[in-house]
Amino acid sequence: MLLDQWHADGGGLEQYLHFVLPELVIRGHGVLLAARGATRGTPKGVTAVDLRRGKLLPRPWSDWQEAREAVRVADSWNADRVWGLRAIPCKGSVWQPMGGSSPDVQKARGREPSRRTRALMRLEEETLQTAGCVIPMSPMVEREIGKRAPAKPQVLLPLPLLERSLEIQVPCQRGEISASSPLRILHCGRDPLRHGAKQAVEWFRCLKPRGIPARLDLWAKTVAHAERAIGASTDSLAEEGVTLHPWDGGFRKALPQADLLFHPTLYDSFSLVCLEAAAAGVPVVTTKAAGVAPLLPSSLCATEPRELADVAAARGMELFFAACAFSEDAWIAQCKEVRAGFELQKHVAEIESVLENFPR
Repeated sequence: MLLDQWHADGGGLEQYLHFVLPELVIRGHGVLLAARGATRGTPKGVTAVDLRRGKLLPRPWSDWQEAREAVRVADSWNADRVWGLRAIPCKGSVWQPMGGSSPDVQKARGREPSRRTRALMRLEEETLQTAGCVIPMSPMVEREIGKRAPAKPQVLLPLPLLERSLEIQVPCQRGEISASSPLRILHCGRDPLRHGAKQAVEWFRCLKPRGIPARLDLWAKTVAHAERAIGASTDSLAEEGVTLHPWDGGFRKALPQADLLFHPTLYDSFSLVCLEAAAAGVPVVTTKAAGVAPLLPSSLCATEPRELADVAAARGMELFFAACAFSEDAWIAQCKEVRAGFELQKHVAEIESVLENFPR
């Protein structure tokens, strides 16, 4: 397994590997993780090697140096298969572009990439062209990669639901919305700019003119990051019913009491946040740039343009009231079906199959 950098307390990528890599070990495979910081918080049963060659260099030079070192580590370990989740060119590897397709990411952001970003995009392009197979995690990424490398073998493999102990929120059990029992809305995105923290607040604000009492809990990398992205202080937002949270794991604890998830993302190659909400029975309003959206039932997930705040807020209320009309049994059955479609063991078996069918 090749990465650029491993963060022991990182976001979705590290969380994913903390579940998947130990499962591969249990299945009898020797797993080597090569990344900067790999020896800190290494998943259970995994051998780790720290990348150090580019440690003192600025990016993008450090990325190129570490990519070459990672390939040398795989060669020295005599690895039978190389599986990469970042831009690390390794001939014949299986590449899973967790961040999506970088040209499409830059297009979504709507700005000219810097010299450093262009260098990283070249590194990713080399990774794509040298890979033996690509594992896109959503139809959106599959289409994007297909345009860049039409002849490259691809195996569509959505990410699994990692949190299996989520309680299911049943909307028909919800009491009436009032000042003492407001609508409970969540937003969660480590990068508040890309995941739309400001837009989530704007969507939320559109509920007040409709006379709907509501509160919004918003998670980001840090509270300071969220304040800058939204352009408002914690105190002023609190007066509107918005509470900011750091990346503390509280999102999953809040899901069983939530009514809606607002996720106005600019680009998400998949979005575990949307999947977890839907699996917990919490309707999601997101954008077409959320890769998982077309894989979820329309009763659990709707997409709207992020700039149309009033439309998105109205769609959220439509989803919520429609969900309340489901019987308890029908709603729970739907959520269980979502969970079954994104089961971890099934995902790991398919990863294993891809690695076996595309030898280095």
